[in-house]
Amino acid sequence: MAGDPNQLKKQTENISNKVTDYAGQTANQAAIKVSEITDSAQSSAKQIQAQMRNLDETTIPDAFHRVPKYISPRVHSWLDFAVSTYFLGLGVWFAMSGRGRAATAAFINGGMVAGVSLLTDYDGDGRKPISFKMHGTLDAVQAATAALGPVFHGFADEPEAKYFWGQATNEVGLIATTDWDAGMPESQRLNAA
Repeated sequence: MAGDPNQLKKQTENISNKVTDYAGQTANQAAIKVSEITDSAQSSAKQIQAQMRNLDETTIPDAFHRVPKYISPRVHSWLDFAVSTYFLGLGVWFAMSGRGRAATAAFINGGMVAGVSLLTDYDGDGRKPISFKMHGTLDAVQAATAALGPVFHGFADEPEAKYFWGQATNEVGLIATTDWDAGMPESQRLNAA
């Protein structure tokens, strides 16, 4: 039973028109959603920028001011030495094992900690350029560098990543429990509430 060719043509045109209308409506709805998302993202970006203007060297260390402080500046300096040695040792071990990406990330972290430590004024006497609280903020940067190192260097799915993630977690605990005010000049210490 053959159908009427004119009828088939009309049905095809009808379906084609419906699909075209649906596609147009969907495209309009998508454009509206994209516009809403863009507006929301721009608004969020402006809020973040406004909050970023309030950041300074004390923001990260002072964020943990209610956490008990067990680590003095002197102990913190020894822990920095240990972290530098840890990462530089990992770098050598990874390099000798042919794991170049992990070695690179380890050397970057070890060098970062060693360099910042050498320039930190742990005593609060002003003889070195990095204040102890700025060191705390840079410790947060180093923790992020350690945590993201496996991702950025392409070995997040390999066993070597655990050494970086473990140290990043440890670093956050170190930041929280260090007495950052003890390493600052008296005039710059956070007043206890």
